[in-house]
Amino acid sequence: MEVKTFSLLVFLCVLSVDAQQASPEWEDLQVVSKNTEEPHATFHVYDSETQAKKGNYESSGNYENLNGTWKFHFSETPNQRPENFYQTDYNTSSWDKIEVPGDWQLQGYDFPLYTNIEYPFPKNPPYVDNSYNPVGSYKRDFEVPSTWNGKEIFLHFGGVNSAFYVWVNGEKVGYKEGAKTPAEFNITPYLKEGKNEVAVEVYRWSDASYLQDQDFWRLSGIERDVYLFAKPKVSIQDFFLKASLDESFENGLFSGTVFLENPEKKKGDYKVDLKIWDGENVIFQDEKTVKLSGEVIDSVQFSANIPEVKKWSAETPNLYTATISLSKEGESKMATATEIGFRTVEVKGGNLLVNGKPILIKGVNRHEHDENKGHVISKELMEQDIALMKKNNINAVRTSHYPDDPYWYDLTDKYGLYVVDEANIESHGFGYDEDKTPANKSEFAKMHHDRIKRMVERDKNHPSVIIWSMGNEAGDGPAFVDNYHWIKQKDATRPVQYERAERGEHFQELHTDIIAWMYAPLESIEKYYLGHYPERPFIWVEYAHAMGNSSGNLIDLWNYVYSHDQLQGGFIWDWVDQGLVKTDSSGTKYWAYGGDFAPKRYHNDGNFVMNGLVNPDRSPHPALEEVKYVYQNVDFDLLDSTALEFRVKNRFFFTNLDKYDFSYEILENGKTLKKGELEPFDLAPQDSLSFKIENVDLSYDPSAEYFINFYVKTKQKENLVPANHLIAKKQFQLKKGEPKVAVQTSDFGRLKVKKSSGEILIHNDQVQVKFDKNQGQISSYTFNGKELLKKGPKINFWRAPTDNDFGNGLPQRGRMWKEASENYNLTSAEVTSKNKKAVTVEFKYSIPAVNSTYTSEYTVSADGSILVNNSFDFGGKKEEVSELPRFGMNMILPDEFDQVKWYGRGPQENYRDRKQSAFVGVYEASVNDLYFPYNRPQENGYRTENRWVELTNDSGNGLKFIGMPLISFSAHHNYMSDFDPGEKKQQRHTNDIKPRDLVSLNIDYGQTGVGGDNSWGARTYEKYQLKPGDYSYSFLIKPVTAD
Repeated sequence: MEVKTFSLLVFLCVLSVDAQQASPEWEDLQVVSKNTEEPHATFHVYDSETQAKKGNYESSGNYENLNGTWKFHFSETPNQRPENFYQTDYNTSSWDKIEVPGDWQLQGYDFPLYTNIEYPFPKNPPYVDNSYNPVGSYKRDFEVPSTWNGKEIFLHFGGVNSAFYVWVNGEKVGYKEGAKTPAEFNITPYLKEGKNEVAVEVYRWSDASYLQDQDFWRLSGIERDVYLFAKPKVSIQDFFLKASLDESFENGLFSGTVFLENPEKKKGDYKVDLKIWDGENVIFQDEKTVKLSGEVIDSVQFSANIPEVKKWSAETPNLYTATISLSKEGESKMATATEIGFRTVEVKGGNLLVNGKPILIKGVNRHEHDENKGHVISKELMEQDIALMKKNNINAVRTSHYPDDPYWYDLTDKYGLYVVDEANIESHGFGYDEDKTPANKSEFAKMHHDRIKRMVERDKNHPSVIIWSMGNEAGDGPAFVDNYHWIKQKDATRPVQYERAERGEHFQELHTDIIAWMYAPLESIEKYYLGHYPERPFIWVEYAHAMGNSSGNLIDLWNYVYSHDQLQGGFIWDWVDQGLVKTDSSGTKYWAYGGDFAPKRYHNDGNFVMNGLVNPDRSPHPALEEVKYVYQNVDFDLLDSTALEFRVKNRFFFTNLDKYDFSYEILENGKTLKKGELEPFDLAPQDSLSFKIENVDLSYDPSAEYFINFYVKTKQKENLVPANHLIAKKQFQLKKGEPKVAVQTSDFGRLKVKKSSGEILIHNDQVQVKFDKNQGQISSYTFNGKELLKKGPKINFWRAPTDNDFGNGLPQRGRMWKEASENYNLTSAEVTSKNKKAVTVEFKYSIPAVNSTYTSEYTVSADGSILVNNSFDFGGKKEEVSELPRFGMNMILPDEFDQVKWYGRGPQENYRDRKQSAFVGVYEASVNDLYFPYNRPQENGYRTENRWVELTNDSGNGLKFIGMPLISFSAHHNYMSDFDPGEKKQQRHTNDIKPRDLVSLNIDYGQTGVGGDNSWGARTYEKYQLKPGDYSYSFLIKPVTAD
């Protein structure tokens, strides 16, 4: 390896000798490591090429796993730590045991702490608050295999948070900080025959913590794998294999540099053999002789043109195996292997191009999170994550905000995800002012460079890594300018981005190849990006904040992306709710968030850590269905509903649609009328074609409505995606219906009316409806002696605030609507018309909170049905009130009516700005299943655009609500107030929601959408709001009987 001093780091301030002596390494900004090996690509050591190609490194004979049980001592402060514990005769018999890897806060010590921006200690770099700065002391024994005699032996730590020292057999080996990239130590000089002992001292907080101010749990410990490995005296130290494509994007261009390490500075001839394998076939082979120069590092280069390679992309993750073998005089000394993929990545003409195509990033941000283990992620959980992403049309991931476990990149290479690899740098708590941000302070420059360098060196051979990210929310300054140029010199094959590379509010500096704004609304993109940066693409580094009940208007964002070539998608914030498992006093499990663990003296940001598309256990939020739909790569247009003519669009960039099965079904009033298979479409990427559905004779019922649904499914298993998996769908209305709602009266007895001072009773032999004249609502509704309604319907303008509602102030801005729901005055209660077949009761109300009036009219028919007409006459000033959270009615039904069937959008929860994936159809579920338990209780379980909804008991008796024409509904075994904490968020969780012996039913005109641009101010788009004004809607209530 050609060793160069990074010229732009020369300006680093060097602390005085006295200062260095006064401060320990973990409070010294100029010390990021001591006695560590140079960073290098991830690889393992094998004795032969055959062994390397098989790839089972754990049985290679050169690997010893040190994960497992270690002895452990916890100290609350550095001064309380056992200072001499590393000595071999130190008695640890009374120490506890702990699992490695693991965060000690989740193994019974210390406490988890969640804060988004604010540091957990006063800002005073390089110092931290040592009045409480826990130290974990670890020890364990190990034995070195006898076969390792004569080899160099290394101790590998995949990641330790935040700073640590290492001793072997009582001798100090070294120090490292940085947390998310490996630290390796050559421990050969410290070893002895037989049993050896390693000691590790880990500091929860250190000067390194100033660059680890990410929006996640603040945890600490040995968080990734620990192992030993052995190499020969002359060995492969590193390699950089570049597999790209020529200008035709058909032929491979390969270049590789292999670095040999020669710590004893020997001389002699060694041979390096490099092969590229396609399965069992070698497509490239070259062997070169290296004359050792007597330097510590030597290097050798390889290059080749390889015709007609199979290209790598997220859609077609074709990989080849590269083996590298080192030998001397015909004897194999060492071998290793890695997967490579031929692809090009470039920014050209204002687009990010992969293999010459302007791909779209349909991505998510992903924190490493396990509900039980915190930052320690198993291989199985990583595989589960990537399988879920692939099944839901996600094609890209940003490793927010640090390099992930190395195994993650093996998976993204193998299964196909584009990766933005991000350095472990965030200093958000300092703000972005030039005089405050560490990025603009020379004393922090070394720390920035070490983290970026270690990321690039570790992950440089992964084809899935298409962009380097220098960090997140860490201000801007020379640290990023300099490292941008360092990366470009080191690796010219990838773009580099940094979201804070800006001057002023919107001017983008040159040290980012991609305009990577976060949460930029469409109007800002229109005003400040389009036309200003014609050479650089725009990709949201974060967007569509998925906190709680969110992810509205995603379709609007992507319609905008599809209409602007330079907009190439983005990364949703974020993948997984970062909840930690906790149980209450009754043994009920729930997911804890900020404030549930740490002492009150520590700032916490509550449930702002819960922003995922999936729960901590990876069960999906309802919004994931919408993401899958919006991200799908096959689309349809309706051209002629009578001729059944449509257009299909292939939104893939590298995939022909002939590998998928296409089918359709035609629905009449929500039920399947006809279905069929479509002939395979031989449709190239980005092309479209029109087609007709032939030989389908539809004799329309004038009163019925008709929809057609298209489905696209995998023909065969594609890696983690099974065969017959739905990858795309689309629904069109072919014909609107003119439904006729029949009210039968001839077979039922005459209605009678009885009035008293407080009640109006309407009844015959089958039905009895009581109206409370003081409350202005139904107090009892029975049919054939069976109670159908316990209370209501009641005027309702309110919903339990979502996280986005709290973020944009709706609980305060819209408090008048809550007041309007709870306090209104009945001004009249009259029977306005009556005959033997129908009786109409009218209630009028005044609503002082919004200076408005409301009229509810109930027409009771002899068959037991009730037609409800509602009108709201807004009399206030529109500029003085907020949007309406909801316009509807709430009522209480007996608990037994818990079987729900509806004809509307479903089956999943949906809202007016998050409904594209919820097709109109007939669905069934229990009331329990309609509820979605967001981790902070809030509005949930809504279904929109319903023609009717039916709630029955196990015997089939109950009520049916028919929209005139449409209604929205939700049903719970809880009062709506159970989900409402009031005007301020409270520390509430799913275990606080206890089911009640009732069904609370909302039958609504609708709700304001849930929004989703961000959760700290952005309001629901105006077109999805219920703006102040006049509203009216109607629905029919009908008894349902089993016969």
